[in-house]
Amino acid sequence: MHYFLAIPLPSEVKKRLHHFMSQWKAPFRLFVHEEDYHITLAFLGRATEEERKQITERMPKTVRKHKAFSLQLSEVYSFGSRILWYGVKEEPRLFSLRQDVYDVCEKIGFSLDARPFTPHITLAKKWNGSFPFSLETYPRKMEGEDVRFFVHDVVLYGTHVNETPKYKPLMRFPLS
Repeated sequence: MHYFLAIPLPSEVKKRLHHFMSQWKAPFRLFVHEEDYHITLAFLGRATEEERKQITERMPKTVRKHKAFSLQLSEVYSFGSRILWYGVKEEPRLFSLRQDVYDVCEKIGFSLDARPFTPHITLAKKWNGSFPFSLETYPRKMEGEDVRFFVHDVVLYGTHVNETPKYKPLMRFPLS
């Protein structure tokens, strides 16, 4: 099983994203299940029982240093033709929270991704079209009011690859 720490999304936001994606008739091999939408802070990969224990001991104090804050969705982007994702508008408190979570994970001994943090919600993976992928062909933004939501906690998830949805919340760490 693989583990990761992430910001869960409220069900209203998940429903809006799912409705938005239902309008796309794009040939991706995998569309992420509505219940699996989240914003990853740290992908841990495999974790021993001792490493998970250290997360449950250290993470509450780290996360509690941060006050709840709001995020606003921006628009659709892609990592090439591999991953389609919805972004969030820049929020310094998100980057601060992510840095603190990351630091704790590295101190525990996890080897984490060194690429710059690009907060996003993965929507679909693996383009399978007979023509080159282009965002210009599809809607880039949800219609209506801007979507905002509050970040209240960080969740440790476990991955169950043969289940749908495949991400199961194991522990919540509330912000102050």
